Formats: sequence, structure tokens, C-alpha cells
Amino acid sequence: MNLCGIIVEYNPLHNGHLYHLQKARELSHADALVAVMSGFFTQRGEPSIIDKFQKTKAALDHGVDLVLELPYIYTLQNASIFAQNAVKILDLAGVDTIVFGSETNNLEELKTIANLNINPDHLKEITKEGYSFPKAYGLLAGEFMPNDILAIAYLKAIADTKITPLSIKRTSDFNASTLSNNTSAKAIRLALKNQEDYHMATPLIIEDPLFIDDFFKVFAQIIFTTPSKELSKFFLVDEGIEKLFYKNAIKYHSYDEFIKHSISKRYTKARINRTMIHVINHILKEDVNKLEALDFVYVLGFNEKGQQILRNLKEKGVKVITQFKNLPAAYRNMEYKAALNYANQFDQERFEYLMKEELKGPIII
Repeated sequence: MNLCGIIVEYNPLHNGHLYHLQKARELSHADALVAVMSGFFTQRGEPSIIDKFQKTKAALDHGVDLVLELPYIYTLQNASIFAQNAVKILDLAGVDTIVFGSETNNLEELKTIANLNINPDHLKEITKEGYSFPKAYGLLAGEFMPNDILAIAYLKAIADTKITPLSIKRTSDFNASTLSNNTSAKAIRLALKNQEDYHMATPLIIEDPLFIDDFFKVFAQIIFTTPSKELSKFFLVDEGIEKLFYKNAIKYHSYDEFIKHSISKRYTKARINRTMIHVINHILKEDVNKLEALDFVYVLGFNEKGQQILRNLKEKGVKVITQFKNLPAAYRNMEYKAALNYANQFDQERFEYLMKEELKGPIII
């Protein structure tokens, strides 16, 4: 079976994602689509606006055959770690191709960049590769757009695999704040936050959307009541960032004001958000150090084709996990804390539903 892999967050799924799914099948000539998807939280350090079970069902309803979860700890990290582990799962799943979107859609240039060691210490090496000084400097200064950066990270990650990369043009503006038929997930989230009509941009009906603002008071309480020495034990709490958190959480009592005054060249919004979520979920550095190597695929949902893929994987000796209780202990503990804190933002009925779904096994259609 010819398998195409995609890496998604669906925060939320929108018309651009539907185009991605269509083009992925068209370009890869795949018999089936395998998606690696983030769960309750996303790579930019925000709660998923809809829960991972809604996201899984949306993926299956719109053409994905098998949905695998990217573990929490690899989701809430930089593009390189996010991509490396998402690709690892696709490789374990035996995909032949990966299809991703990029703003430039210039696969050869992206491959060239992926082969370079891009950091300020290697400016001379970049110019030796044939780039002008302004172009090289632009690369180091972050000239590339978010999907190009992820594309480069994916290309680096597949270097030691047999997966073939394919790129499609990302046409919507990731930073757009106004809605259209071809808009960004960010614009949809903003419309939801402002209680505006979003239906032209997504096939989903979204109720009770969740935002990072909803977690800010919990975060501030932890910062206020935890000694600095203990805060430094949380994952990603480094370089004195806990002092910045304490100072600004006292001074600014809303998430918007807190984040506006915390961002700097040293600390990006995404870095701060990820750190906030790890603090809220009580993820310690020692917890992360206990993690076993990622050698399994954790199934969120599948259809008939997806079931056949899973059978084939098991026959090949791939560790396929369909029940929460069978996750390795260190991973399971993190996932459970993340699920509890996400579900706790809702009423009792919704809380119990989400925790039941977390424990019961994959969605089958």
C-alpha cells in the first residue's frame, strides 16, 4: 500500500487544510493518508481550540485514513524537535511520501537550506554556498515564513529515511486577521474569540472554543506561590525566565498585557507560551529526561483502510498502541496531566467526557 504522510494540528481544520488533503493524494498517488496530529496543545504553545477527539473525527471525515498522535512533549517544542519526532512517527508508520505546505513552494531551495547549518557562527559557510551576504543574513535573521521553517525542519528530519518530500504552495496568510474562504487558522480563532461568523472558512461547527487566555490565572497562581528554585525545575524554565514571569504576572493581570510586555529578542511569544503550558501541566526537566526513545505509534483514530495499515504495521513488528494504559509510563503521566488541565477548563459533564475519551481508545469510522 502506497502511504502518504502529513503532519497537522487542525487548530481548527479549515478550507486550506481541505486543499492540502486533496493535493496530498493527488501529488503522491497514495492509497491512503496517514496524519500525525498534535493533541490538546499545539506547537506554538496554545491549547487546541477544539479537543483532539473533535480534530481526529474531522480528519477522518475529510479524507485521512489513520490519525496518530504526536506526544505532548514533542508538540510543545521548537520546529526542529516538533518535526523530528513527527517524522519519526511517520517513518515508523511506513509512509512513502510526506506532503507539506510552504510559502515559497521551492523544494530545491528548501532542500539546500535544510543541508546548511544555519546559525550566526556559520555565516561564512552560507556565503560560500553561493548566497549573497544580504541573502545569507536574511536567512539567519529569520526571513523565512513559518511553513517554510517547518518545511526545512521536515527536510532535515527525513534525511535519514526513505520518505520522499513533496511541497504545495501555501496561499493563505498565516498572519491574516480577516476572514475569507481561504484564510488562516489564526483568523478563525480570532473570529471565534470575537464571536464573529467563521463558517465561510471551515466546515466545522465549533462550540466552547478554548484559548490560552483561559489558562493565565492558573499560570499566575503557580508563579506567585512557587519558590524560584522550584520554578527552575520546570521544563523550558531557563536563563532566569521565571523572574520575568514573576515580575510581569504581578504587574499585568491579563494574558494579552503579560505576553506583550514579556516578548523580546531573547524570548519569543511561542517560547513563552510553551513554557507557560509546561508550568501549568507541571512538566519537570527530570520528567523529560526519563522519557524512553520514541519507538511507538499511538493511534487516535482510523477507518477501514487505516485498520489495514495498522495490521500491516503489527505484522512488521512496529509497536502500535491503541489504549492509553499501554503508553510508556513517562509519556502516559505527561499526557494525563495535559488532559486533566485541558478538560478542567470546562464544566463537570464536559470534563468527564474528555477524560473518558482519553482513556477509552481510538475513534473508529
